Amino acid sequence: MDSERPTPILTVESLAAGYGSDWVVRHVSVQVGHGEIVTIIGPNGSGKSTLLKAVMGLVPSVEGSIVLDGVEMNGMRAEIRARGGIAYVPQEREVFRSLTVRENLLMGGSGLSRKAVKEAVAGIYEIYPFLPPLESKLAGRLSGGERKTLAMARVMMASPRVVLLDEPTSNLAPIPSARLLEHDVQALAKTGVSVVLVEQRAVQAIAAADWVYVLVGGSVEAEGDPDHIGGRGDIGRMFLGATSRPAAGPDVDGEG
Repeated sequence: MDSERPTPILTVESLAAGYGSDWVVRHVSVQVGHGEIVTIIGPNGSGKSTLLKAVMGLVPSVEGSIVLDGVEMNGMRAEIRARGGIAYVPQEREVFRSLTVRENLLMGGSGLSRKAVKEAVAGIYEIYPFLPPLESKLAGRLSGGERKTLAMARVMMASPRVVLLDEPTSNLAPIPSARLLEHDVQALAKTGVSVVLVEQRAVQAIAAADWVYVLVGGSVEAEGDPDHIGGRGDIGRMFLGATSRPAAGPDVDGEG
């Protein structure tokens, strides 16, 4: 199945990560191809969010490697990984609520020249055409779905190569959740950016993906294309914790 995937830009190999002496992620290996949407699903406490934070450098890695386009990222600070092309959109506090939409975008492009900022904003407005009429509105007054999309737009200002989305539909109603997964995330990938999506809305997240990993108990329990994962008869049991592979290392501490 891997032979049909695009050339990897991000490769995580045998990664173990966690907080202090607790391993939340246990020897996880994932790949993300150029322009690919990779979805990571799994039950609460399976280590999905911790995996993203470890890739970003926000949680220490104990073992394994994180390679971005041939460059080893492990051991580098989060800001260096960001400059290298990895962007992270957290589940909470994803935008500057006291700033306007345009000001949020300008913050995302703070390291760019004036000309580059102008070009980047114009590109963002083409990807997300509902943003220009809102550019003078405070981000804190946007709807939940609009804030999530603004957060993606803000990180896109720096032209990242990989965007890590941590549960972007959290606290959203069904309609804006569907729009975000079916339209906004797809629009992001169509620009050539690779997307890693951690999501609790498993059915919608699988449908939005090019490749899916199922994380259970901090380890990859299954992977495949959406048809393969969606057609498995044991996904429900995995989410209920009935199929959990034993792994070396301390006990999982309950992180998502």
